[in-house]
Amino acid sequence: MKTATAMVTSLAVLSLTTVPALAAAYKYQVNGNNAYASFYQYDDCSYTDVYVSAFDNLTKSAPGAPTTQEGASLSYSTYNYCNGTYSYGYGFSDTADVTISNSLQSASLTGTFTLYDYYSGTSKTADVNLTWAGTGNTYRSNSVSHYQGPGYLSNYRSKSTSRDATVTGTVTIDGTNVISGLSSYAAISSSNSGSLNIYKPN
Repeated sequence: MKTATAMVTSLAVLSLTTVPALAAAYKYQVNGNNAYASFYQYDDCSYTDVYVSAFDNLTKSAPGAPTTQEGASLSYSTYNYCNGTYSYGYGFSDTADVTISNSLQSASLTGTFTLYDYYSGTSKTADVNLTWAGTGNTYRSNSVSHYQGPGYLSNYRSKSTSRDATVTGTVTIDGTNVISGLSSYAAISSSNSGSLNIYKPN
């Protein structure tokens, strides 16, 4: 009886020590629409660049319903080569009103941003009111990637559709429409992407 008990105990200990460590898996999915616009001006003495980006996405990283994410970012930079003055500001808003059609025919953004100027260390207020109108053909792209290493596995896939757009409206910073008279380039896009990362202890 003692011998049998010892054998059972030994087998139990052996089974516990040979159980493999569980792998950890992280999954993330994004499905949504985006619109962006770049306004710019260059001459012999200075340049101005204003960039606006807006998104309306559904994200999912855990069981249950996806999460809605909506927001926009604004960056503004100027540099005068002749007198050496420089300004760069950036702001983000998650309360801006963003509307982007699934057909990529139109988009709109209305919101107020607080821009922090990294050069002067001061904050400015910006009001954005922009409308996009899709033009021309749509372009589609697909991408897939796979990476694997010791204790690590990563898979990523993405499908996107985009089209050029015209953009009109105002970006007003401290009472001045800073995009007045600037050249512009704009686009509207949609994307569906997902990633799966697996980590396994050695």
